[in-house]
Amino acid sequence: MTLEVETKYTERARAELRKQRQRNMYFLNSHIFGDPAWELVLEAYIAASESRCVVLSDLVSDLRRPVAIVTRLALILESEGYVERCRTHDNGDLQCVQLTVDALSWCEQCLDMKSDDGEF
Repeated sequence: MTLEVETKYTERARAELRKQRQRNMYFLNSHIFGDPAWELVLEAYIAASESRCVVLSDLVSDLRRPVAIVTRLALILESEGYVERCRTHDNGDLQCVQLTVDALSWCEQCLDMKSDDGEF
């Protein structure tokens, strides 16, 4: 599935992801105080802008979370209708996620609500 993604939202998603990751560096227990679900959604949004899925094993290192946590988040987001599983084009064995059409729109609404100072 190819989703239409606007460049302005992709840049906002990248900025938000950078902000999240910088914040996580200041918390000794970022695995407790971080927001990996939102980061996963942002990663999937950025991937959609590049017409690709996000490989779950890549999310493990990107989110700095154990495989079990990333898999659980993906399953929860899938059950809530935010992401869907897909297979990569070059290797059918890799598990991937992509945003659903509704989640893409929701993500853009969230990114649109951000004020100039980066706050909701």
